[in-house]
Amino acid sequence: MPSTDRRVEGPFWTRPIPVGQTELNPAMLDEMDANGGRAGFRGYVLQIFDTPDARPSGVLEIAFNRKQGRACGVYEGEVSGPSARRDRAVVLMTDPVWFAASSPQEAANVLFQTLVDRAPDA
Repeated sequence: MPSTDRRVEGPFWTRPIPVGQTELNPAMLDEMDANGGRAGFRGYVLQIFDTPDARPSGVLEIAFNRKQGRACGVYEGEVSGPSARRDRAVVLMTDPVWFAASSPQEAANVLFQTLVDRAPDA
């Protein structure tokens, strides 16, 4: 008899949570300043989960400008394994990425897919 237990696999992320620009990653803010400034951009943070019952494995930070239809974002996550130490978390961060989007949720989807597409093959 086949099993009815289906394993749900991620990643999954929360809905975009509005945050102030000053709460966004400094490298992303510098990138925005170097490319036209921060005017019209709103900040959002989304937690990423590998499975529905796991603790967050990372964060997407997004600055979204609805009028311009563009966004800038980064991924941040803690490193686990041999390079991580118990007494200090090691944080991994991508470079800021620019992309087109029409909503904060679409921005999260596009950012995640862009990062997956740019990742080196394992």
